[in-house]
Amino acid sequence: MSKKALTPFVATHPGEMIKDELKERNMTQKQLAELTGIKASVLSETINGKRNVSLSVAMALEKALEIPADIWMNLQTQYDLDSANIEKRSSQRETVAVTIPVRDRNLLQELVRKFGWACVF
Repeated sequence: MSKKALTPFVATHPGEMIKDELKERNMTQKQLAELTGIKASVLSETINGKRNVSLSVAMALEKALEIPADIWMNLQTQYDLDSANIEKRSSQRETVAVTIPVRDRNLLQELVRKFGWACVF
């Protein structure tokens, strides 16, 4: 992750997009499961962010919702990247907070300006 990379504070799982599609189409999870042939439990776990969108799920969603499989796969990839970058950013903040005394406010403010870090104090 470069200094200029934009990383959201929260990663959005593709399941959120499935949930939005269901709402817009006035469709239940059960109806989508029947339409796609995906087990209801697998679909529920995916929608709730407990399971990744696999290629087979993406293909089934494409057929049922007419949203290309590559979009579902790209959403999953973006979620994975965002999650990793959030974790990395989080661990970097913890390291900075631990290694630099909070009482030295001027040094912290200079680091924030120089490196573009979020405010850690």
